[in-house]
Formats: sequence, structure tokens, C-alpha cells
Amino acid sequence: MAYSSAVMTSPPTPPDRGPQHGPGHAAVRRDDVAGRDVDEATRFYERVHDAHEVRLTQDESRPFGFRFRAVGDDRLRLRSSALSADRWGRIEPVGRILVAWAHDGQLAFDAGADQELVAHAGVPAVYPTGRPFTIEAPAGITLHTIDVDARALEDLHAARTGTAPRPLTIARRPDAEGLAALRAVLSASAPVLLDPAADRLERARHVDALSRRMLDAFVPAPAAPHHAGHPRNVSRALEYIEEHLGEPVTAADIAGAAGLSQRGLQQAFARNDLPTPLEALREARLRRVRTALADGRVGEDSVAAVARAHGFVHLGRFAGYYAERFGERPNDTLRS
Repeated sequence: MAYSSAVMTSPPTPPDRGPQHGPGHAAVRRDDVAGRDVDEATRFYERVHDAHEVRLTQDESRPFGFRFRAVGDDRLRLRSSALSADRWGRIEPVGRILVAWAHDGQLAFDAGADQELVAHAGVPAVYPTGRPFTIEAPAGITLHTIDVDARALEDLHAARTGTAPRPLTIARRPDAEGLAALRAVLSASAPVLLDPAADRLERARHVDALSRRMLDAFVPAPAAPHHAGHPRNVSRALEYIEEHLGEPVTAADIAGAAGLSQRGLQQAFARNDLPTPLEALREARLRRVRTALADGRVGEDSVAAVARAHGFVHLGRFAGYYAERFGERPNDTLRS
């Protein structure tokens, strides 16, 4: 996958570097741990993986070394790990969804068991969820991982499908089209996600985009339409709106995503008791802004920055729409 070399070749982090705070920035942690002691490495990886057991088998003819790097916050972290020993572990991550791939070799889950899964170089796989499992890889490979908060991913999936949040059903093999999109978004997002000083809202946009593509690649689409009760073309329009809230979207863009003319889309929305497409876009943006402001930090986030990040260009109009919709000013939401 495209960001693989960047995360392992950037300059080492000073040992005393902690979480990054400040106006407009998230508390993002960068870890950079390296060593040459096998026992130290074993204990370290047991902590990182909440492992039942970790075994590192060293080639006695070569010096041992390991390096682990990670950047991110509780919602999403990018991790990379290199070891000069064969690695084996029995682990059971709790509350996390992890997508992993080997940069230069293969990775095996549950080797020798009926549910064995081998992921070849550059092809990602999701760690099994809800049970203990084994993972193993040969010496010398670099293992990369996207580590995501499970509840956040479940909530996003629920919002996309119109269902209640619940544990996700993960596909053993990624969808080919979804995987291509995941690779493209990871490549585009890596510079921001690997930068602890990146703007908080900019980072959140990239985390959201990468999370969506993870769902596309590994979580089978539900049999029911995304927006229950609406025709497929209307559902496609509503999905397009939800996925492009921070971008300059026009009525023509929404109609194109639905496969309709602008007039046809307008009529389809009316037949389904929906507002006009642009009114639906504004409503979705307002809801997303309200969520961001409610979760924001006074002094770190500004109403103007949040509004612009979600596609509002005219701040005066935005403030009026917001007050009319929610009965309070945006600043009141941020301070509450």
C-alpha cells in the first residue's frame, strides 16, 4: 500500500515528544520505539497487542533488532513494525478494528487452522474480531496497520446504512473495487495522518474518508437500500450528499451521482417528500457542523473553521440557517 515507505523512513521522533496540543490541532500521539533486546521486544509487543502470548524467534547468526512506529489518536492510528525475528502471537484486540498488510512478505492468520488466511505482500486483511486468533510473519518484513476505533466505525456504518450500530461483519477478502479506493485514499491522506501537527479538522476529514473506504473494502453492503423507502437513484443522491459535505457540491453533481437530470432529480425528491437536493445538502451539513461543534474544544476550534470545513462559504448565511434550524447560535453549541 502506498504510504508504506513514508512511515518507516521519516526521521526518528525525539524520545520525549508527547501529544501535540494547540489551537486547531488534535491531541495526536507519535510513538517511535526501537531496541535490540528480544525480551524487551516481546514484552513491548505483548502490551501493544493486548496479547495472550508473543513469541519472537531470533536467527542467532544475525543481530536482533526491532522498530515500532505509530501516529494518531484514539479514533485512528497508522502503525508500522519491523523485526529481525520470526514473530508469532495469540491476540484478541478489544474495541479496535485493524487492517494489516506486509510490505515485503506475507502475513498469516490462524495458520494451520480451518479458518487460516494468508495475506500476500501489499494485500491488506482485517484482524479477526470477537475471538482470539494467531498471527505470524517471517523475520525481516515490515508490517503496516490501520488501527481504528471499532465503535466509531460501527457508528459510521450505521449512519450510512440507516441501521442501529452493531458489531460489524468483516469480509475475509477485500472487495476489489473497494480496495482500490482504499489504497487511493490512504495514499492521499498519509501526509496529513502522519503529521501530529496537522490541523485537527483537516485530520478529521481524512480519518472520515479513510474509514469510509475501509467499510467499502471489508464490510459487505447491506441487502436493503441505504436509505430505506427511497428509490435507488434517490438513495444514491443522498449517499453522495453525505460523502461530500466538505466539498463544493452543485445540484448537477448530485444529479450526476443519481444518474438523473437536475429536473428529474428535483421531481424524484419531491415524489419522496424530500426537500430540494440543495436544501438536503444544507441540512446534512448543518447536522454535521452541530456534531463537530458539540464535540469541539473552546479555544482550539472556531465556528468559522468548522463551518468552512463542512462546505459553508458565506458565514453570515450559515449563522442564520443554524439558528433557524437548532434554535441557538453556533457559538452556544461550542460552549455547551
